[in-house]
Amino acid sequence: MFKIEERPARVGKRDGLARFQEALGRIPAGGRAEVWFRLPIQLGDMIMALPSLFTVKNAWQQLAQARGVRLDCVITGRRSAALFRESVPQVFAACHLDDEFPPSRSPLQLRRHWGPCPPIAVVNYSKSDRLKLAAWLAGVPVRAGIGDGSANWSYHFSHPFMSYDAVGHRVFRYLPLTRWLAGPETNHQQERLDSARFGGRSVLDQLRTLGWDGRPYVVFGVFPLPPFPERRWMPLEAPWVHLAELARAAGVTPVLVGGPEQREALAPIARASGALDLSGRTDLPQLLALLDLAYGTISVDTGIAHLAAATGRPTVVIFSHGQEFWDFPCGPKVISLRGNPAFEPLYPVSPRFPDDVVRPWTAATSSIPAERAWSVLNALAAEP
Repeated sequence: MFKIEERPARVGKRDGLARFQEALGRIPAGGRAEVWFRLPIQLGDMIMALPSLFTVKNAWQQLAQARGVRLDCVITGRRSAALFRESVPQVFAACHLDDEFPPSRSPLQLRRHWGPCPPIAVVNYSKSDRLKLAAWLAGVPVRAGIGDGSANWSYHFSHPFMSYDAVGHRVFRYLPLTRWLAGPETNHQQERLDSARFGGRSVLDQLRTLGWDGRPYVVFGVFPLPPFPERRWMPLEAPWVHLAELARAAGVTPVLVGGPEQREALAPIARASGALDLSGRTDLPQLLALLDLAYGTISVDTGIAHLAAATGRPTVVIFSHGQEFWDFPCGPKVISLRGNPAFEPLYPVSPRFPDDVVRPWTAATSSIPAERAWSVLNALAAEP
């Protein structure tokens, strides 16, 4: 047995833009080609990859249009990729989710699915090996992605990404990949995620069935992902109940959102606060529409905060231990609030986590008053 040594980065003699132009040049005018993009698993990580993805997509589509070639961009990935389902074909030509797309289950199946006309480019923003190996088997002319998985030898270009020693926001960590694919002078473009393009406006009908009277509403993202209980706003119920009181006093309806697994935990907060509870009732396009049409969003550090910020609507993020210089949500109207960890009580987190004793970060949120979050949201909403 032998082991293939994987280097931090693999760079071919030609950059990705030159490779793409060569592949495009082999397609006759009036022809069609596909490029495939694979997204990260978590919703927040997916949102942070979008500036790179849209930059590459826009640059390539301009080149294809100039040659008279139809370029279909295909999205693939896990549940987070479902955000694009209702936007197809308005934003992308197709959206293939792993659990609904059998060829995604193995490189050989995917290679057979492509048949004699594989994509001319594959860009992998996740660690998944299946797409990169299928692209290698098919001889795809442009193969690139982050270099945190295995089988990086199959890429023309890869570079390290998820290193906690690296300096800078995760969005900027995609820049070497973006520039290799779209040109050395390229900078990221951030496109606003609006409900008109991505669908999901049926969520307003759901709000009406819960008693919404059409007045402005504010969205509360209460719970982080289960692996990160320390990101909660402590004590758990009190800030959200008080925040709901402040919103209603201003004529704004509070709305709770979350996944199906959070409905039971959110029920007592909904009862105590009088907020409308949409937890477990929205798919991703509907959640995006809800955030895009809201007065604003107040959320802990989770995917909801990233999605809200990307709509361009006012967003306030309650940070505890999260590293803002790595993970701060990207958007024109977003501000994070962090409390004072000194002299605060330590709130317990789940005993499932063995290092609870050395992770007292939940204390850092209990000193953030609800009034501060509400006043900051109002200040953002007042900006032109």
